[in-house]
Amino acid sequence: MEPQAYTEIHLLEPTHWWYRGMRAITDSLLRDVLASRDLTMLDAGCGVGGNLQHFADYGRVFGFDLSSLALGYAAAQHQGSILQGNVEQLPYQSCCFDLVTSFDVLYAREVDDDLLALSEFARVLAPRAYLLLRLPALKSLASQHDLVVHGARRYTRQEVDASLRKVGLTPLRITYANSLLFPFVYLIRRWQRWRTTITASAPSDVRPTSRILNALLYRVLLIEAAWIKRGHHFPVGVSIFALAQKAGV
Repeated sequence: MEPQAYTEIHLLEPTHWWYRGMRAITDSLLRDVLASRDLTMLDAGCGVGGNLQHFADYGRVFGFDLSSLALGYAAAQHQGSILQGNVEQLPYQSCCFDLVTSFDVLYAREVDDDLLALSEFARVLAPRAYLLLRLPALKSLASQHDLVVHGARRYTRQEVDASLRKVGLTPLRITYANSLLFPFVYLIRRWQRWRTTITASAPSDVRPTSRILNALLYRVLLIEAAWIKRGHHFPVGVSIFALAQKAGV
C-alpha cells in the first residue's frame, strides 16, 4: 500500500461511512461467535489498527502487519500484542486462536500466494474456531484505488468457497456486500478508467465526504448488515465476506 493510503485510513477510519458500515456487517456475521466475549483473536494484516480496537471488548486481540508505518498507527491506539510479519508465514503457534479475521489483505500484491496465506490462517485456528475474511470482489471493479492500495486480485464467491475448502475450512456464510451501491460504483469505476490516467500517486477512493452524504451512505450499509444478520446474502457487490470454521478434533 502506498504510504499516503495508510495516512488516509488512519484519519478517516473512525468516522467514514465505508469503514463504519463494514464493521456493522462484520458484527452481523460474527454475532454468535462474539457472544462468549472471552476469545483469543487475531487480525491478520491489522493495518492502522481500527479493527483491533473494535474487537477489544470481546477478549484478547493480537495483530500483525507487514507495514511498519501501519504498525506505528496501530500501536498508538491499541495496547495489545502487535507484531510485524507476513500472512504467508504467521509468527504464531498452531491452534491458538478462537477467531482470525483478515480484511482486504489477501488481494494485495505483497501476498505472493493467497492460498498459502489461507492455509496459515487455518493452521493457527484452534479446533472448531472461526475465520472471517473480507475481500474485494469482481475483476470488473478494478480501479485506481486498487493501484494505490497495491491490490493485485479480486474474487468471486465461487473462488473464495473453493479456496477455503482447499485449506480444510468449512464455509458457513459467504455473501457479497456493499451491494445496494454496486450499480453506482460500477459505473463510476468504468468512467474513471476511461477518463483518468491511473498512477500510484493519485488519491484512493477513501476520501472525506460531506456530513449528510456520510450519514446517508452509512445507513445504506446498515440496511445490508440487517439483511445479512437475518441469514440472507447478496448475489453481487463491491466486497465479499466469508465466515468459515475449522473442523474439531
